[in-house]
Amino acid sequence: MPETVVHFQIRMPPVLHEQLASWAKEDKASLNALIVGILEKAIAQHEKGAKD
Repeated sequence: MPETVVHFQIRMPPVLHEQLASWAKEDKASLNALIVGILEKAIAQHEKGAKD
């Protein structure tokens, strides 16, 4: 993890939180790690699309 960490609070529907928490548990990962990974993939896809 980087030396500097930014804390960011997000509001989401309870059902979405439950789905993400379940996914993280299945992957044996923290909810934070799962969400960071999803966001990193989304950014990579966005940047790839911008280059096309």
